[in-house]
Amino acid sequence: MERLQKYIARCGVASRRKAEEMITQGKVRVNGKIVTILGTTIDEDNDSVQVEGKNIRPPHSFTYYALYKPKGYITSKEDAHAEKIVTSLLPPKPSVVPVGRLDKDSEGLLLLTNDGELTQTLTHPSYAHEKEYLVRIKTDAKLTVNDVEEIRKKMCKGYMMDGSLARVKDITSAKFEGGKLTLKMILTQGKKRQIRRMCDMAGLEVIQLIRVRMGKLTLGNLKPGEYRRVKRGDII
Repeated sequence: MERLQKYIARCGVASRRKAEEMITQGKVRVNGKIVTILGTTIDEDNDSVQVEGKNIRPPHSFTYYALYKPKGYITSKEDAHAEKIVTSLLPPKPSVVPVGRLDKDSEGLLLLTNDGELTQTLTHPSYAHEKEYLVRIKTDAKLTVNDVEEIRKKMCKGYMMDGSLARVKDITSAKFEGGKLTLKMILTQGKKRQIRRMCDMAGLEVIQLIRVRMGKLTLGNLKPGEYRRVKRGDII
């Protein structure tokens, strides 16, 4: 027997947290009956499960894509209101979902897979997997080394955001070029638009944000819109 939300995640439909939302919203049926109780267990061999009217089964094998998400694309599997969604850049089969999010104005590494358990592992806050970003900031005047160190201290100390502390794990490098400051930031959190909001709180104007690493997986030589197949061992 297996918990329903875990089974849905293993089928690659959504992360376990998203699966829990689907259950409580009445979008899941077991043997034809709507189930809204999170503690429900099922027998994969004898029970049929439907999510939003579609029968689901675990894939025989898992697929993993590393994608360079271009700016302007929505991180979603389906969005009737979006002109550009990331899944349109990949083959239609097998069906995969994004792991975590990159906001519309950000770009860089995005992992997509039908491995629901891996999605749960990478997105749950308790696992604190690292994500690395290049953050380009507009500067009116050349900052000093001391100014950059103060920025690093503020970001590592953190700011209150959505009722809890948001902070970066570290800023590992800084580079000045053509009126721009590029910081390499490492996060283990995943609050909505976290870097942009933290920079705004620090009085910094972000002009470009690129994710270059998730766990062990790096962007590599991918260009915007390009993808490559990867293995689970490449990720964690």
